Amino acid sequence: MLLAAAGLLLSLLGGCTTSSSSGTAQPTDGMPGMPGMTGMGDMPGMGDVTSAPTTPALAAAAPRGTGLSSTLNGYTLVTDPGGGTFHITGPSGKTVTRYQPYESAFVLCYVIRTDLTAFHYLQPAMREDGTWTVAPPPLPTGSYRTFVSFAAPDSSEGTPLVYQLSSPFTIHGTAGSIPAASADAYTLSLSGIPKAGTSGPLTVTVTKNGKPVTSFQRFLDAYVHLTAFHAGDLAFAHILSLGGIQQGSGTTTAEALFPESGTWRVFAQFEAGGTVQTAALTINVP
Repeated sequence: MLLAAAGLLLSLLGGCTTSSSSGTAQPTDGMPGMPGMTGMGDMPGMGDVTSAPTTPALAAAAPRGTGLSSTLNGYTLVTDPGGGTFHITGPSGKTVTRYQPYESAFVLCYVIRTDLTAFHYLQPAMREDGTWTVAPPPLPTGSYRTFVSFAAPDSSEGTPLVYQLSSPFTIHGTAGSIPAASADAYTLSLSGIPKAGTSGPLTVTVTKNGKPVTSFQRFLDAYVHLTAFHAGDLAFAHILSLGGIQQGSGTTTAEALFPESGTWRVFAQFEAGGTVQTAALTINVP
């Protein structure tokens, strides 16, 4: 398979359904998780593993949603024209200032280019009034979409609900160049039999110089964090890590629900050796 550079990541060209795909990871700026999250011990049924992530039981606000709306169930993403701040209003119309911890953060923020050639995970900081500030990365001219994921703590059902909201924006003229980065010798393979609208497992294996990677630092309360976007409309499919790394194999599993069929770009991020690596793989979902 041919690998092509795409900003700070390498994108795997071609797709997979029942067979595995692989991609080479590139380093990006690391965003450490929030302190105070502890391990849950070994996951049953997976053999000897590193301790599993600590995300509590949550429910999706829209299990088969695409994340392409700025409003869902009364929650609205409000962005400023400059792209440096945003806030989320709740059903009452007031700005939300309390969030349920979700994947060792309160709000996850991503920027994706419409042609899938640029992807950034950003770490926003919240002011007391509920305004989130973020330093936009250098982006070339083009069309983009900002996605935020968060868990609302006030669900009437008693279980916090996870929301994905988004807003499009455009970069006009020249906004700087994306700095180059040399790829480390990490290779990722992704396998599974995904089906649109149905939740199912994906398996991710990380190797370096042909050998399984057995030591990871947590990134967003996972060992390999996966986020996926649909080619064409940028529909969002967040993929939840299911546990730790199987001993000696460099392999972990995740639960994925792709809301649409077609071509998806899956961005895999993990931290090893103190550096966050990002790889992009393409998968075809029937």
